[in-house]
Amino acid sequence: MGLVWRKVVDVAAITVLAAAVWFTRDVFLIYLMALFMIFSIFALSYNIMLGYLRLVSFGHSLFFAAAAYGIALSPKLLATSDMLLSFLLGIALAAVLSFIVGYVTLRHSQIYFAMLTLAFAMLFYALIIKWRDFTGGSDGISGIPRVSALFSFPTTEYYYLFVLLCFAVAFVVLKLIDISFIGIMFRGLGDNENRFKFLGYNPYTYRILALVLSGTFSGLAGALYALLYRAATPEMAYWTVAAEPLVMSLLGGPTYFMGPVVGAAVFVGITTAAARLADIWQLIMGMILVALLLGARGGLLGVLERLWQKRF
Repeated sequence: MGLVWRKVVDVAAITVLAAAVWFTRDVFLIYLMALFMIFSIFALSYNIMLGYLRLVSFGHSLFFAAAAYGIALSPKLLATSDMLLSFLLGIALAAVLSFIVGYVTLRHSQIYFAMLTLAFAMLFYALIIKWRDFTGGSDGISGIPRVSALFSFPTTEYYYLFVLLCFAVAFVVLKLIDISFIGIMFRGLGDNENRFKFLGYNPYTYRILALVLSGTFSGLAGALYALLYRAATPEMAYWTVAAEPLVMSLLGGPTYFMGPVVGAAVFVGITTAAARLADIWQLIMGMILVALLLGARGGLLGVLERLWQKRF
């Protein structure tokens, strides 16, 4: 029990910080913190593939967007706009699609896997754009209700509490996976596939399990994101969205569990500050990110660890 507590003390610290932000009643600050928590879930889930299995995916925007559109289309699919049922439908859709994509793509590795996942994401993007009568096409679907039979979140401040709850649960579950037998197996497969096979384990089975877990939690992030903006748009399925958790993981350090969380904080901070500074915010953001990635090999946590070792 003591080990588990030591492993989840970081989520307790973030939860306290998030609660403090809520009590400020600053709408913009609350929005930024909600965005940070959503991106943290997205980056942590992505890092199951990058940090554990050493596989780069450009298809996680598919799972992110699938959950968002699952929520937006639930009145057509389930004949109900209940937020809780829509939320569960979106996450379930992401889980199913991650299994299908994994079944097809994970017999390949490295660059082939990356390109195949990119192809699936762009197919989904094209489907959203072309099937205008059902998905709204390039306009997307707006006005997603945040009302359920059990609760309602009329404002962003109240919805923030739901995001906080989902973040805390997702963080603890992913942390427990990290220290569990499954997490050890994922890291072993990523470190040495030949040794993994020699021990009698099937790499394909564990890769599919990893992608389903990664895709499901990416769907959770996409569902929360869609409800934050109360909209689902085709841009959520574009491959550049899949690159965002990759950048976050690399920024913080993919070999550390907290690396994606640190990366998400830096990413949200940079994009927000750059957008406020100039019209060419994307250029500024890109230059800063390139400098950080080149100057902080192993991520920011890796740099801090090396500095700590030199100091002591």
